[in-house]
Amino acid sequence: MYFALTFEVFKMKWAAFRLVILATLLAFSLLISSPAVGSTVTLLHGEVEAFEMRLELIDSAQSTIDLSSYSISDDNTSGRIFIALLKAAERGVLVRVLVDGNKGNNLLPKPLMQYLIEHRVAIRERPADARYQLERGRSRLHDKLLIADRTRMITGGRNQLQVHFGLGERKCIDRDVFVEGQSACHAADYFQQRWNDPQSRPPDLVRKETPKMLALQVHREWNSMPRAEALEQISVWLDSLLACPMPAQNLCHSAIHYNALDIDESNLRFMHDIVCDSKKAKGAIASVMLGLLRRADRSIEIESPYLAISNDLKSILMDAARRGVQIRILTNSLESTDHVSVHAGFANERRWMLRAGIKIHEFRGPNMLHAKSMVIDGRITMVGSYNFDQLSEKRNSEVAIVVTDCNFANQVSSSIAVHRSQAREIHRGDLFRYEARESDVSTERLRRYQRLQFVAPFIERYL
Repeated sequence: MYFALTFEVFKMKWAAFRLVILATLLAFSLLISSPAVGSTVTLLHGEVEAFEMRLELIDSAQSTIDLSSYSISDDNTSGRIFIALLKAAERGVLVRVLVDGNKGNNLLPKPLMQYLIEHRVAIRERPADARYQLERGRSRLHDKLLIADRTRMITGGRNQLQVHFGLGERKCIDRDVFVEGQSACHAADYFQQRWNDPQSRPPDLVRKETPKMLALQVHREWNSMPRAEALEQISVWLDSLLACPMPAQNLCHSAIHYNALDIDESNLRFMHDIVCDSKKAKGAIASVMLGLLRRADRSIEIESPYLAISNDLKSILMDAARRGVQIRILTNSLESTDHVSVHAGFANERRWMLRAGIKIHEFRGPNMLHAKSMVIDGRITMVGSYNFDQLSEKRNSEVAIVVTDCNFANQVSSSIAVHRSQAREIHRGDLFRYEARESDVSTERLRRYQRLQFVAPFIERYL
């Protein structure tokens, strides 16, 4: 009896053990056979493609649209975006717009903001802080994001202004990336934190506009009209835009299109600053960017409109150059930049960079380089809002996508090469003569730049 009972218990345990083994083998086989979780990444080089992708993203949204921009205007390009956002809100989509609130960035006339809010497009500014003019270099919202349904997004260098889409007097040469996958969910979580940040607040719809703001607005007359009349004019304007030509234009003679790439989610990372925490916090975007540069083994390629090099970045680049890493930089010239003071600060660094063997290319204009990208070892790529300057590293909020994939790195490198074809390489032996005329700019601009070269070391934390 005892042996029979013991045998039955043994059989039960053996059966249970066999079930555990079979379940383990089945799980392992499913893990081996199932494809890796992936995302789709598309590089947006051309202005028309970047604009059309934004409209497509908004038009296809089913539940949420989150738009974050450093600068936004009432030009026709933004107007077409507003039409798409209003239609989305009308079909029940939650639409939110977050913009930097410092003067000169949110260029929307107050009647236009009221119109959008009344039609269920929520708007907040961050930070709407009057002290900015007294304390130069305060933190600013420099993010560029458009997220739909927490599954798809666009990020990069383009603000919500027509100059970033090939129109206007002085156009910006830029780059974006469209991402579909888990990174968009991470971006949506980040946007939610920015939206709930106590510094983010509804815009003031009553206070009178300053002369500086009025000068930058396209429809400044709306501010002086009775509000009801202005709202009617806005409705007419939006209706008229549907019959207008496409408010975007490619700056290249032929549009360059890059195919979408399927990338393992583990090789894709959405980078951002930590809301309500220090720019030096672990995991903040600057620490990640500098860490990637430190680990460069073969090559570094940087494209940035502004290069105000910090001590940390200088140390990293010098160390990389000593290790034999090939470094190539593309930035604006005095001719093309919109911030002479930043270029003056960069010019003070050119000699040691050239002595270290770093190749420098300066964009010639007449347009302005505005793309912000980095390629390391032909494998790791960053595209985002992050400039390689003091403000991005130490003050402003920034976002970017970091991709570890050779095919995507090749695409970004070829896009940078297109921009570099409109640049001039600076050689060490020609630097003295080059600085004497600095891209053949006007005498007034050259003199201002030369004065700022002396001041730049004392104001570098604001550059």
